[in-house]
Amino acid sequence: MDTRTTALLIPLALTLVLVLLFVSDDVCSEPRIHAFDPYGEAIAVSNPGSSAVDLNGSYLTDGEGTWAFTRSLRIPAGEALGFSLDPDCTSFGGSIRIVTVGEEGVVKGKGSLILGNTGDDLYLMKDGKIIDAVCYGEKRIEDKTVWIGPTVENKRGYYAIRVGGDTNAAEDWVIRRPGVTEIGFDPDRRYDAEVMPFLFPDSGGVPVYRALESSEKSVLVSLYILSSRNVYALLCDLEDRGVEVTLLLEAAPLGVDLVPYVPLMKSLEDHGGEVFLIGGTDVDRFPYMHAKYAIIDGYKTVLTTENWTEDNMNGNARPCTYGDDKGNRGWGAVVESTGYAEFMERVFRNDSCLAYGDVKRFSEEYPNARASGNLGYQPPTDSYGKMYSTTVVPFLSPDGSFRAETYYMDRAVERLYSEQQSIGSSYRDADEGTPLWNMKQAVTRGVDTRLVLEATSAGTYAYSLCASTGIKAASMMYPYVHNKGLVCDDVAIVASVNWTDNSFSCNREFGIAIESAEVSDFFAEAFIQDHRRHYLYEGFEVEISEFSPVYKVGEEAVVSVDVTVTGDYSYEWDLGDGRTRTTTIPRMSFWTTEGDHSLSVKVTDGDGNSRTASAGYSVLRPQIVEFDLGIPAEALISLIVAVAGVALMLAFHFRRPLER
Repeated sequence: MDTRTTALLIPLALTLVLVLLFVSDDVCSEPRIHAFDPYGEAIAVSNPGSSAVDLNGSYLTDGEGTWAFTRSLRIPAGEALGFSLDPDCTSFGGSIRIVTVGEEGVVKGKGSLILGNTGDDLYLMKDGKIIDAVCYGEKRIEDKTVWIGPTVENKRGYYAIRVGGDTNAAEDWVIRRPGVTEIGFDPDRRYDAEVMPFLFPDSGGVPVYRALESSEKSVLVSLYILSSRNVYALLCDLEDRGVEVTLLLEAAPLGVDLVPYVPLMKSLEDHGGEVFLIGGTDVDRFPYMHAKYAIIDGYKTVLTTENWTEDNMNGNARPCTYGDDKGNRGWGAVVESTGYAEFMERVFRNDSCLAYGDVKRFSEEYPNARASGNLGYQPPTDSYGKMYSTTVVPFLSPDGSFRAETYYMDRAVERLYSEQQSIGSSYRDADEGTPLWNMKQAVTRGVDTRLVLEATSAGTYAYSLCASTGIKAASMMYPYVHNKGLVCDDVAIVASVNWTDNSFSCNREFGIAIESAEVSDFFAEAFIQDHRRHYLYEGFEVEISEFSPVYKVGEEAVVSVDVTVTGDYSYEWDLGDGRTRTTTIPRMSFWTTEGDHSLSVKVTDGDGNSRTASAGYSVLRPQIVEFDLGIPAEALISLIVAVAGVALMLAFHFRRPLER
């Protein structure tokens, strides 16, 4: 190619590149209806394309009214945008931003677009053409170029969301309950923060009291159980100072009667506080509101693994004695971060919303309650804790707590510590898909992997884990282990999440990953103290069984070994005659060889720990049987010789005629 040709091709190539860039920026797939909430009166539109799409010039309609997009409103690739007439709309679990009709160029047209509770048909239109459509409930679209087959299911208290492609059929859609958030775990959802870590029972709840005392504007509290009289007294004092206090409590905590605490709730309500109870209805979004947190003045958050009970919140800061301590073993954190607090408040507002039917005002549930008398706040005299600059990542159930915890566990290279109140039956075998599986994998990577369990629920289970997985597991009786915390290298996790199906997948739970070496060291030091005090595993014992001390030459011998702890082991057998065997089961057989031998078996667990058992045995040839006839040996020999002589003479005599 000559220079002239090259000079002509260069401008052409540049032009082609510019055209491609222009096309890739502006050409995209058409938008489509992504979700609709008949009871929340909201519709969402998504962009399935690879570049942004502009809704300008299009509109939504149900054939009776329209919401029109009158100016540029772009939806980024792969995202969705919701629309509603209600400025306080909370549809779609908080996972989709809602634009109020009347704002951002979204205009209410003629007629009234109201989603029918029993059924409706919805259309996304542009220039008089249908871009996308969906029908649900009793209302069917008959045009088969737009819709095929049955309508989308419609159920009171649920919304519909597209999870499939665009086949113009109900199979593209599923229904979900409004108010159940879908805020999946995102390790990049990170907030700068100042964090104070603390322990129960050591802190006596002092950091919680100090954080609440500092409030000037608002306190939002969500707890599974709040039974501390002193905390109620402080919340009443805050209301008297002009602080707006809102309390969200589980209405039916397992095994706990709320009646003794009704007067305390009534006192707070009488002082001006708002008290809400969630659960105990036939439309519950969560089996339990198991979270334990407070949001203070929109920038400070307290997150604990512990309920705020009398013992946990005793106000007495002192080192744990492992004896007469008041309170459980648990962890907590005070987090100063406006971004994190705003995240928490959005979820709190969603969870405490009355629109979903599972939240009721205290006064409605207990209209005849009487306030508690003599409520006087007793401030603690101690101080406790130190702040550290760090970053934090939130997560919650049922949205993504399992993924969050295993995400950090899988990245541990030096230490992985966990202190857990309970492990559900479906998680105890350490199979894939359980947190114990992730811990077991950490063992194989050479990570220092340790676990502390609550003693009464652990039993011999901790000992079995040691033998079968290599996890250094211990069980602790006092103080009672109510913790759900982890240390994964330099990330500390404080959470309300037990390792159970309900906690991961159903309950409302909160957790926070604190990305700080100092905070992780703080919790790790406390964990190691608990672990070293209660780690009793000294390995396993082995004993040879199904074994005989004497065999015959050439006989097949079968030998077994008993191991005191069930687990996965390897077995190295030494037969004592120069032969060896290796098996993966505690039983083997071999053909015997003559002589006196010493058999041994070396049993090794998955962590490289070994025990050896030995036993001696003899292998003999069959012997001639001797009888005692009561005759002296000399006489017996003479008799045998005489009999032999007579036999020879007779043989000679009868043989002679044959020779003639």
